Amino acid sequence: MNLTSFLADDDVPVVLITGCSSGIGEATAIRFSQEGYRVVATMRNLVGVSETLKAALKADGGHKMLALDVDDGLSVRTAVTQVEEECGRIDVLINNAGISSISSVEEIDMEEAKAVFETNVFGALRVTQEVILGMRERGDGTVVNVSSVAGRLVTAGHGIYAASKHALEAITESLAIEINQFGVRVILIEPGFISTAILGKVDSIILGNTPYVEHLSQLVSMYKEAQQTADSPKAVADCILNAVNDSSHKFRYVVGSGAQRALDERKLLTDREWINKIPSK
Repeated sequence: MNLTSFLADDDVPVVLITGCSSGIGEATAIRFSQEGYRVVATMRNLVGVSETLKAALKADGGHKMLALDVDDGLSVRTAVTQVEEECGRIDVLINNAGISSISSVEEIDMEEAKAVFETNVFGALRVTQEVILGMRERGDGTVVNVSSVAGRLVTAGHGIYAASKHALEAITESLAIEINQFGVRVILIEPGFISTAILGKVDSIILGNTPYVEHLSQLVSMYKEAQQTADSPKAVADCILNAVNDSSHKFRYVVGSGAQRALDERKLLTDREWINKIPSK
């Protein structure tokens, strides 16, 4: 891939986005492209890239897609180096790549748990470490980490996924404190239920013979109900764009219908009330 075709204006900010094969990442790449940013949309592999994304990036002056596997240190290093060499810098990093998981803590396969953390936590950390040096040395830049309301709100069956988002939020907040002195801004995005491929996969979940069937069934039902009212990925893309350009320099942005309400409702309950809210056998 040659990036030089869209490098004519050095004043136009460069944004690198991970996880652009679908959903929030795809929508964010399209949205930033529409606003005139120099977008580098990355994904694990370039096979099966949506025609929508191809068309949007082509309309903006050429394909700006790059293979980047956040789980692979060499892949991350190679991609970031290429972008920095050909674009001169990365002004905005959006760590969006992520995977979900539904299982009880007792029953989750250890390899699945590791995979969730590898992508959701270490993947974001890996990319950030490669990009942040250039931002710090320039004294300018923005890092956006896409978390979830699950980073603050935990339900049965979501333990590992929520744990990964809790970890991401801790890393993000620590980074914000550390890097602030160098003029680099850090932003945390917390979407609620969003209509993505992850949400759509809930129909294929088979609960099987589990002692936690009541809890997991309730979570699956909540997902299915959310499919009817979930916001589109564009809502998150709009939120990210607004956050990057927000002169108030807020740290945390909650997005999605019902997301803030769910967080507020949790605050009204004691820990014991929250634990007892979901019926037990």
